[in-house]
This record gives sequence, C-alpha cells and structure tokens, in this order.
Amino acid sequence: MDDPLEDGVGSVVTTSVDRYDEVAVAIASAVATATELSPLELPPLSDIGVDPEALDVLFHPSHDPSRRFSFQYAGHLVSLFGDGTLTVHPLDE
Repeated sequence: MDDPLEDGVGSVVTTSVDRYDEVAVAIASAVATATELSPLELPPLSDIGVDPEALDVLFHPSHDPSRRFSFQYAGHLVSLFGDGTLTVHPLDE
C-alpha cells in the first residue's frame, strides 16, 4: 500500500487519487492511515451511500478544478477535488 502524504498534524491526510487505480482504493487507503485501521476494517463506500464507480467517472482522472465532493466516512470528512487531491480530516467529536 502506498503511504499517503501527511499534511498538518494529527490524523489529517492528503494524497492524490492519481496514485491509485480506483478512487475508492485511494479513499480507503487515506482513511485507513487517518484512523490507524486496515482498509479492510472500513465499511464499503456503498454502505454509506457513495457509489465507487461514480467516483471513478467523476474524479479519475480528472483535472477539472470546478469538481468537488465531500462526505463523512469513518468519523472523518473526506473531500475529493477536481485536481486529483483527496483530503481526510477528523470530524469534531
């Protein structure tokens, strides 16, 4: 598994979806790093109402800076940006 780039402090993770074959794999890897869990311990994106195939269509590869999509997953805010950036921030408890 590629190590996402850590940006900031705590469990904030930033990476590029272009490093992965699928956007869902990039998300699972980044969230796993942020939560210190295995990607296999995370629920499937479809269980939270996010369609992994639609993410691939919209964000892989995409360099349309107007695109942005955010959702809550495993206690974190996941944000995808049209330039290929993926960020994971912890939600306030």
